[in-house]
Amino acid sequence: MSLFIVSDLHIRGAEDSVYRSLLDLIRTRVQSGDILVLAGDIFDLFVGDKKLFRERYREFFDEIAAAGARGASVEYIEGNHDFLLRRAFRGLPRVTVHSSEVLLRLDGRRFFIAHGDLVDSGDYTYRALRATFRSAPFHAFVWALPGQWVDRIGNRSSRYSRDQKPKLSASLPTEKIERLRNTYRSFAAEKIAQGYDFVVLGHCHDLDEMKFSIDGRPGQYINVGFPPVHGSFLSWSSGDESIGRERL
Repeated sequence: MSLFIVSDLHIRGAEDSVYRSLLDLIRTRVQSGDILVLAGDIFDLFVGDKKLFRERYREFFDEIAAAGARGASVEYIEGNHDFLLRRAFRGLPRVTVHSSEVLLRLDGRRFFIAHGDLVDSGDYTYRALRATFRSAPFHAFVWALPGQWVDRIGNRSSRYSRDQKPKLSASLPTEKIERLRNTYRSFAAEKIAQGYDFVVLGHCHDLDEMKFSIDGRPGQYINVGFPPVHGSFLSWSSGDESIGRERL
Protein backbone atom coordinates (compact mmCIF):
# COMPACT_ATOMS: atom_id res chain seq x y z
CA MET A 1 0.00 0.00 0.00
CA SER A 2 1.30 3.42 -0.98
CA LEU A 3 0.28 6.95 -0.09
CA PHE A 4 0.74 9.76 -2.60
CA ILE A 5 0.29 13.44 -1.68
CA VAL A 6 0.05 16.26 -4.20
CA SER A 7 -0.84 19.91 -3.66
CA ASP A 8 -0.36 23.42 -5.03
CA LEU A 9 -0.09 22.49 -8.69
CA HIS A 10 -2.17 25.57 -9.59
CA ILE A 11 -3.14 24.05 -12.93
CA ARG A 12 -4.36 26.79 -15.27
CA GLY A 13 -5.52 24.74 -18.22
CA ALA A 14 -5.58 21.35 -19.88
CA GLU A 15 -2.27 22.03 -21.66
CA ASP A 16 -0.41 22.86 -18.44
CA SER A 17 2.64 20.59 -18.09
CA VAL A 18 1.93 19.84 -14.42
CA TYR A 19 -1.59 18.77 -15.42
CA ARG A 20 -0.15 16.17 -17.78
CA SER A 21 2.23 15.02 -15.02
CA LEU A 22 -0.67 14.64 -12.56
CA LEU A 23 -2.66 12.55 -15.04
CA ASP A 24 0.37 10.32 -15.62
CA LEU A 25 0.89 9.90 -11.86
CA ILE A 26 -2.71 8.82 -11.32
CA ARG A 27 -2.68 6.52 -14.35
CA THR A 28 0.62 4.74 -13.71
CA ARG A 29 1.28 4.84 -9.96
CA VAL A 30 -2.03 4.85 -8.08
CA GLN A 31 -3.14 1.24 -7.85
CA SER A 32 -5.54 -0.94 -5.85
CA GLY A 33 -5.22 -0.30 -2.11
CA ASP A 34 -3.30 2.95 -2.57
CA ILE A 35 -4.40 6.37 -1.32
CA LEU A 36 -4.03 9.57 -3.31
CA VAL A 37 -4.40 12.79 -1.31
CA LEU A 38 -4.98 15.90 -3.39
CA ALA A 39 -4.22 18.51 -0.75
CA GLY A 40 -5.67 21.68 -2.22
CA ASP A 41 -4.93 24.22 -4.95
CA ILE A 42 -4.61 21.43 -7.48
CA PHE A 43 -6.27 23.87 -9.86
CA ASP A 44 -5.64 27.60 -9.96
CA LEU A 45 -9.39 27.93 -10.25
CA PHE A 46 -12.13 25.34 -9.75
CA VAL A 47 -15.18 26.56 -7.83
CA GLY A 48 -18.38 24.58 -7.48
CA ASP A 49 -19.48 21.99 -10.01
CA LYS A 50 -19.70 24.19 -13.08
CA LYS A 51 -19.84 22.30 -16.36
CA LEU A 52 -17.13 24.59 -17.75
CA PHE A 53 -14.56 23.32 -15.22
CA ARG A 54 -15.64 19.68 -15.46
CA GLU A 55 -15.30 19.73 -19.24
CA ARG A 56 -12.00 21.62 -19.15
CA TYR A 57 -10.54 18.92 -16.90
CA ARG A 58 -12.47 15.92 -18.24
CA GLU A 59 -9.33 13.76 -18.37
CA PHE A 60 -8.74 14.37 -14.68
CA PHE A 61 -12.23 13.17 -13.76
CA ASP A 62 -11.81 10.15 -16.04
CA GLU A 63 -8.53 9.17 -14.36
CA ILE A 64 -9.95 9.70 -10.86
CA ALA A 65 -12.92 7.48 -11.74
CA ALA A 66 -10.59 4.82 -13.17
CA ALA A 67 -8.40 4.89 -10.04
CA GLY A 68 -11.46 4.37 -7.85
CA ALA A 69 -12.70 1.54 -10.07
CA ARG A 70 -9.42 -0.33 -9.64
CA GLY A 71 -9.59 -0.01 -5.84
CA ALA A 72 -7.63 3.14 -5.00
CA SER A 73 -8.98 5.84 -2.68
CA VAL A 74 -8.85 9.56 -3.42
CA GLU A 75 -9.04 12.18 -0.66
CA TYR A 76 -9.48 15.73 -1.99
CA ILE A 77 -8.81 18.55 0.48
CA GLU A 78 -10.24 21.84 -0.70
CA GLY A 79 -7.77 24.72 -1.00
CA ASN A 80 -8.21 28.43 -1.41
CA HIS A 81 -8.34 28.16 -5.23
CA ASP A 82 -10.51 25.02 -5.48
CA PHE A 83 -13.50 24.69 -3.17
CA LEU A 84 -17.24 23.93 -2.98
CA LEU A 85 -16.32 20.73 -4.82
CA ARG A 86 -18.50 18.02 -3.29
CA ARG A 87 -21.11 18.07 -6.05
CA ALA A 88 -18.42 18.04 -8.75
CA PHE A 89 -17.17 14.66 -7.47
CA ARG A 90 -20.59 13.23 -6.65
CA GLY A 91 -20.99 9.69 -7.93
CA LEU A 92 -17.28 9.00 -8.44
CA PRO A 93 -16.19 5.78 -6.68
CA ARG A 94 -13.99 5.96 -3.57
CA VAL A 95 -13.59 9.77 -3.69
CA THR A 96 -14.08 11.90 -0.56
CA VAL A 97 -13.93 15.70 -0.45
CA HIS A 98 -12.74 17.39 2.77
CA SER A 99 -13.01 21.03 3.74
CA SER A 100 -9.74 21.37 5.68
CA GLU A 101 -7.75 18.22 6.52
CA VAL A 102 -7.45 14.44 6.26
CA LEU A 103 -6.55 12.25 9.23
CA LEU A 104 -5.20 8.80 8.36
CA ARG A 105 -3.93 5.81 10.31
CA LEU A 106 -1.81 3.47 8.20
CA ASP A 107 0.28 0.59 9.53
CA GLY A 108 -0.07 2.04 13.02
CA ARG A 109 1.18 5.48 11.92
CA ARG A 110 -0.93 8.61 12.22
CA PHE A 111 -0.97 11.19 9.42
CA PHE A 112 -2.24 14.76 9.62
CA ILE A 113 -2.57 16.20 6.12
CA ALA A 114 -4.00 19.67 5.40
CA HIS A 115 -3.82 22.29 2.70
CA GLY A 116 -2.25 24.61 5.26
CA ASP A 117 -4.21 27.80 4.70
CA LEU A 118 -5.48 27.74 8.30
CA VAL A 119 -2.05 27.31 9.89
CA ASP A 120 -1.46 31.03 10.44
CA SER A 121 -4.06 31.71 13.15
CA GLY A 122 -3.19 35.42 13.11
CA ASP A 123 -4.25 35.97 9.50
CA TYR A 124 -7.73 37.20 10.41
CA THR A 125 -8.39 38.80 7.03
CA TYR A 126 -7.85 35.55 5.16
CA ARG A 127 -9.89 33.53 7.66
CA ALA A 128 -12.83 35.91 7.28
CA LEU A 129 -12.57 35.73 3.50
CA ARG A 130 -12.36 31.94 3.60
CA ALA A 131 -15.48 31.72 5.76
CA THR A 132 -17.33 33.98 3.32
CA PHE A 133 -16.31 31.90 0.29
CA ARG A 134 -17.53 28.71 1.97
CA SER A 135 -20.80 30.13 3.28
CA ALA A 136 -24.25 29.04 2.10
CA PRO A 137 -25.06 32.48 0.58
CA PHE A 138 -21.82 32.44 -1.45
CA HIS A 139 -22.52 28.87 -2.55
CA ALA A 140 -25.95 29.96 -3.78
CA PHE A 141 -24.38 32.94 -5.55
CA VAL A 142 -21.87 30.72 -7.36
CA TRP A 143 -24.59 28.22 -8.27
CA ALA A 144 -26.64 30.98 -9.90
CA LEU A 145 -23.79 32.46 -11.97
CA PRO A 146 -22.94 31.18 -15.46
CA GLY A 147 -19.70 29.20 -15.52
CA GLN A 148 -18.01 31.76 -17.77
CA TRP A 149 -18.65 34.48 -15.19
CA VAL A 150 -17.25 32.37 -12.36
CA ASP A 151 -14.20 31.66 -14.51
CA ARG A 152 -13.63 35.32 -15.35
CA ILE A 153 -14.15 36.64 -11.82
CA GLY A 154 -12.15 33.81 -10.26
CA ASN A 155 -9.15 34.27 -12.54
CA ARG A 156 -9.08 37.99 -11.80
CA SER A 157 -9.24 37.26 -8.06
CA SER A 158 -6.44 34.67 -8.35
CA ARG A 159 -4.16 37.15 -10.09
CA TYR A 160 -4.86 39.76 -7.43
CA SER A 161 -4.15 37.24 -4.66
CA ARG A 162 -0.81 36.29 -6.20
CA ASP A 163 0.19 39.94 -6.55
CA GLN A 164 -0.83 40.91 -3.02
CA LYS A 165 0.36 37.85 -1.08
CA PRO A 166 3.27 36.09 -2.78
CA LYS A 167 4.23 32.74 -1.30
CA LEU A 168 7.71 31.62 -0.31
CA SER A 169 8.53 30.59 -3.86
CA ALA A 170 8.69 34.29 -4.67
CA SER A 171 11.21 36.80 -3.41
CA LEU A 172 10.27 37.77 0.12
CA PRO A 173 12.21 39.57 2.86
CA THR A 174 14.17 37.18 5.07
CA GLU A 175 12.21 38.09 8.20
CA LYS A 176 8.90 37.21 6.52
CA ILE A 177 10.26 33.90 5.30
CA GLU A 178 11.51 33.05 8.79
CA ARG A 179 8.21 34.03 10.41
CA LEU A 180 6.10 31.95 8.03
CA ARG A 181 8.42 28.95 8.21
CA ASN A 182 8.46 29.08 12.02
CA THR A 183 4.66 29.31 12.05
CA TYR A 184 4.33 26.14 9.99
CA ARG A 185 6.97 24.26 11.96
CA SER A 186 5.36 25.24 15.27
CA PHE A 187 1.97 24.06 14.02
CA ALA A 188 3.51 20.73 13.00
CA ALA A 189 5.20 20.34 16.38
CA GLU A 190 1.83 20.80 18.11
CA LYS A 191 0.29 18.07 15.98
CA ILE A 192 3.17 15.70 16.67
CA ALA A 193 2.77 16.40 20.39
CA GLN A 194 -0.87 15.35 19.97
CA GLY A 195 0.26 11.96 18.70
CA TYR A 196 0.65 12.30 14.96
CA ASP A 197 3.71 10.73 13.35
CA PHE A 198 3.59 12.71 10.12
CA VAL A 199 2.35 16.23 9.41
CA VAL A 200 1.99 17.25 5.76
CA LEU A 201 1.10 20.81 4.72
CA GLY A 202 1.05 22.94 1.59
CA HIS A 203 -0.23 26.40 0.70
CA CYS A 204 2.89 28.45 1.50
CA HIS A 205 4.94 26.87 -1.34
CA ASP A 206 7.88 26.31 1.00
CA LEU A 207 10.00 23.25 0.18
CA ASP A 208 10.62 22.65 3.86
CA GLU A 209 10.78 19.65 6.17
CA MET A 210 11.87 18.96 9.71
CA LYS A 211 12.13 15.97 12.03
CA PHE A 212 11.13 16.30 15.68
CA SER A 213 11.51 14.38 18.91
CA ILE A 214 8.79 15.43 21.32
CA ASP A 215 8.51 13.68 24.68
CA GLY A 216 10.61 10.88 23.24
CA ARG A 217 8.36 10.45 20.20
CA PRO A 218 9.79 11.05 16.71
CA GLY A 219 7.78 12.90 14.11
CA GLN A 220 8.21 14.41 10.68
CA TYR A 221 6.88 17.63 9.17
CA ILE A 222 7.08 18.05 5.41
CA ASN A 223 5.69 20.71 3.10
CA VAL A 224 4.81 19.78 -0.47
CA GLY A 225 6.34 22.99 -1.79
CA PHE A 226 5.43 24.42 -5.19
CA PRO A 227 5.48 21.67 -7.85
CA PRO A 228 5.46 24.02 -10.88
CA VAL A 229 8.88 25.20 -9.63
CA HIS A 230 10.15 22.35 -7.46
CA GLY A 231 8.75 19.54 -9.64
CA SER A 232 7.99 17.05 -6.89
CA PHE A 233 5.27 15.28 -4.92
CA LEU A 234 5.30 13.21 -1.73
CA SER A 235 5.07 9.46 -1.26
CA TRP A 236 5.09 6.91 1.54
CA SER A 237 4.76 3.12 1.51
CA SER A 238 4.15 0.54 4.22
CA GLY A 239 7.31 0.12 6.27
CA ASP A 240 8.83 3.49 5.37
CA GLU A 241 10.21 5.47 8.30
CA SER A 242 9.63 8.82 6.62
CA ILE A 243 7.74 10.52 3.82
CA GLY A 244 9.91 11.16 0.78
CA ARG A 245 9.89 13.33 -2.31
CA GLU A 246 9.65 12.09 -5.88
CA ARG A 247 9.94 13.85 -9.20
CA LEU A 248 6.59 14.76 -10.66
